[in-house]
Amino acid sequence: MELDAVKLADLLSRRSKTVLICKQNSFVEQLVNKGNYSFDCQSIVFINKDFSFSMLMKTRSLLERYLVKNVIYFGASELKMLYFAFAGKDLNVVVRHGTTKSRAKRDWFHRLIYSCVNYHVAISKHLLNNVRQIVPTGRNVRFKIIYPSFAFAEYRRSNGKTSEKIHIIHVGRVARGKGHIDAIHACRVLYDKRQDFELLFLGDNKDRGYMDEIKRLLKDLPYADKVKFAGYVDDVGKYLVKADIFLYPSYGEGFGNVFVEAMAFGLSVVSYKNTTFPEFGEMGFRFRMAENKNIYSLSAMLLQAAECLASDRMELMSNAKLSAELFNKERELSDWCSLLV
Repeated sequence: MELDAVKLADLLSRRSKTVLICKQNSFVEQLVNKGNYSFDCQSIVFINKDFSFSMLMKTRSLLERYLVKNVIYFGASELKMLYFAFAGKDLNVVVRHGTTKSRAKRDWFHRLIYSCVNYHVAISKHLLNNVRQIVPTGRNVRFKIIYPSFAFAEYRRSNGKTSEKIHIIHVGRVARGKGHIDAIHACRVLYDKRQDFELLFLGDNKDRGYMDEIKRLLKDLPYADKVKFAGYVDDVGKYLVKADIFLYPSYGEGFGNVFVEAMAFGLSVVSYKNTTFPEFGEMGFRFRMAENKNIYSLSAMLLQAAECLASDRMELMSNAKLSAELFNKERELSDWCSLLV
C-alpha cells in the first residue's frame, strides 16, 4: 500500500499540484526523501488511538494550506478521525481499496463516517465485490475499478527454456497464505519425473517461525538442495528474466502485482483458482490455474507447464504484450483524472 501511494502521487503530479500526507518517520516518508519526486510530502504524527485532536487539526491545516479539492485515501483505518478533519469542507473524497476486508462496516457509526466518501475505488473486480459487501452504500457513493499501472523493464528473454534445468520462481514475503509450502510440495512431481529444477523464493523472510517450519519440511525432502531463498531483492526483473515458470499458489490476492510482472516477462504462470486469478483469465491472459488449495492439482499444472515450455512460448509472449497494453500509466492516469474535480 505504501509503495502504491507514492506511485499514485507521482503519477497524479503530472497533471496537477499534488501533496502526499503520510505518517511521520514512516516507510513512505523515508522513501520519498530518498527519491526525486515532483509532489510535496507532508508528515503527521499518527497516534494509535481512536481519536487524535492534534492529528485532526494538522490534517485540516494542510487541506487549507494546499487548497485541497480532492482527497484520495489509501485504506480506511483512520477514516473515523479524518471524517471530522473533512467536516465542513467541500471535498471530493475517494477511498482506494487494495486488500480484502472481512468485517462489515454498516452500523450507524460507520454509515456516518463513510458518508463523506464520494467514490470507492478498488484495484480488481474481486476487491470491488468485497467492498460492496463491506462498506455502507449511500445514495450518492459510486464504485469503480482502476487497475494499477506498471513500468516494465526492458529485459530480453530467450525463445525457450533458459537451460536444461527448469528455473521456477516465487516472489512474495515469506508468510502464511502466500503458498511457499504448497509450492515446495508441488515440486515433488518434477523430482519424481527426474526433471532437473530449481525453486527460488524472492521476498522478505524475517518471519522466523514460518521459516523454521519450512526448514523442518525441507529436512525430510530429497530435493531440499533445489529450494533456495534469496530474501528481499531490489530488482526482481533480473531474476524473472532468468526464470521459466512463475509458481504462485497464493491463497488469495487483492490484485497481485508480481503476478502481472511475471506475465509481462513471458513466464509460464501457475496459480490457484481463487480471488483475482480468474479475473486475469477474463482479461485474456493465458496461464494455468489449479483447484484451490489442492496440492495434487497444483502438481499436475506445474508438470504440464514444465513439459510445455517450448510449445507455450508464443502464447507466453502474447501475455507480455497484453500486460503492456492493459497496465500502462496513461490509462491509469486517465482513469483517476476522470474522478477528480
